Amino acid sequence: MSASDGLRRGRLTIRTRLTLLYGGMLLAFGIVLISILYALMWFVPSYNLAATSVQVTAVEAERARPFQPSGPSGASEAVAITSKQDVLSVLLQLSVAALVAMTLIAFLLGWLIAGRILAPVHRMTRSAGVIAGPTLHKRIRLRGPRDEFTDLADTIDTMLDRLHASFQAQERFAANAAHELRTPLATTRTMLQVARAHPGDHDVGALTSRLMKTNERSIATVESLLTLSRADHGIDEAQPVDLAKAAADALEQVQQEAADRRIDVRSDLHPVVVDGDADLLHHLLINLLQNAIRHNDADGTAHLEVSAQEDSAVITMTNSGEVISPELADRLFEPFHRKRSRTQATGHGLGLTLVRAIAHSHRGTVGGAPNPEGGLTVTVVLPAAGSAPQQR
Repeated sequence: MSASDGLRRGRLTIRTRLTLLYGGMLLAFGIVLISILYALMWFVPSYNLAATSVQVTAVEAERARPFQPSGPSGASEAVAITSKQDVLSVLLQLSVAALVAMTLIAFLLGWLIAGRILAPVHRMTRSAGVIAGPTLHKRIRLRGPRDEFTDLADTIDTMLDRLHASFQAQERFAANAAHELRTPLATTRTMLQVARAHPGDHDVGALTSRLMKTNERSIATVESLLTLSRADHGIDEAQPVDLAKAAADALEQVQQEAADRRIDVRSDLHPVVVDGDADLLHHLLINLLQNAIRHNDADGTAHLEVSAQEDSAVITMTNSGEVISPELADRLFEPFHRKRSRTQATGHGLGLTLVRAIAHSHRGTVGGAPNPEGGLTVTVVLPAAGSAPQQR
């Protein structure tokens, strides 16, 4: 057991502390009230008890002197109050006795009320202990009137839903990443085993070329995974980046690939500056362009637009291609999800996933919508330099 655990166990429970708080407050207010009453009775009234004698019954006398032995049962013994001091003394004794009784009742009621108030907390603690087990599918689902505790339980359930979905996504991502990295390695091993078993039946140049392509695919996948991890960790130091210039550089980089696939790539670039990571934003633009080029028809078109709208920078990538459904357009942003196309476009299935991760790391949003005539339009909205962060 750690020292912190020992300190926690040595402290009073919340229920005990609430009980002490209720009883202590009543006791303190009672003492103050008695003090004020005693002072008022001392200074305000004008006592004239010479001609009047106030009789106090035996029962009242016993309450006034709780620590004094009582007389015989049924005695009609009386106490005469003939002076100011007698009045104040009886008043003080009776008030203290009443205060003691009320304080004991307050501690008892405080204990019961605190237990009732904290009952939802105990239920949430028990439920959280069950949820902390091997699975995350259980929820608190606290019943009862709408109050702070039910709001807290609903918030925890919502957080658990997001955590569960995130863990499932991470598990799928890990499985897909392992598959993507294992496939080229298994292919390379098979080619090497066959070449070693039949060395005379293989052209060294052709074998080397195939191994190089397989190796390049592995490197591209690893680089994409590293970029994705970097985007997920956010940006350490943001610098002003001109998106129009970054887009022009990305267009120049994919120009040859677009020409090989006979894709007419056009652009409409307007200067707009964002605060972010220049390298990550370059990856975002490259992946947008590569996705538009590789998932396109022969002799198709692609259009990249960068513009400023109010306090945002908007990147719009539109390409022709097959007609796809809105459901598929949403799934294209999932890791390692490939759209089967007539062109059998190459790729590792992380292009739009990287676009989304980089956009989120820049406090931006991204969405995809299918074009009625075919193809996809991807829109990335980033906060312009100096603007307030967007809510996601």
